[in-house]
Amino acid sequence: MYNNNVKRLEEAQSEFRKILEGLHELEKQGVIGAFDKRTIIELSRDVIGEIAHKYENVRKGIGDIMGGALIETEARIILKQGIEQGKSQGIDETRRKTALRLLKRGKLTIEEIAEDTGLSVSEVQQFAAGL
Repeated sequence: MYNNNVKRLEEAQSEFRKILEGLHELEKQGVIGAFDKRTIIELSRDVIGEIAHKYENVRKGIGDIMGGALIETEARIILKQGIEQGKSQGIDETRRKTALRLLKRGKLTIEEIAEDTGLSVSEVQQFAAGL
């Protein structure tokens, strides 16, 4: 139906362009985030791929509109970056809190606290100056 009918394929492509534009607008308005938008696009591509797996022209024509392979992985990349950033921030916060607790106890030298927490001596000195 769409595979050999250029007009129908163009109509389908136009519909998917409208969907994509709507998603961009929702993201701009703050209704959805980048991750949600990319997830919707990925799922749409997956559905199109399943429905049209026998029809190369449909998959290619609509797949190009939905962003191709780049968008297929973008949501996952955003998620992984967020997870890594969160882990890094959590580790840094734990190191700082541990250094502060050790400084308050007063049983270790600044150098020992730096070594035990993975912070630099100057960072530990700054914490000590703030106590």
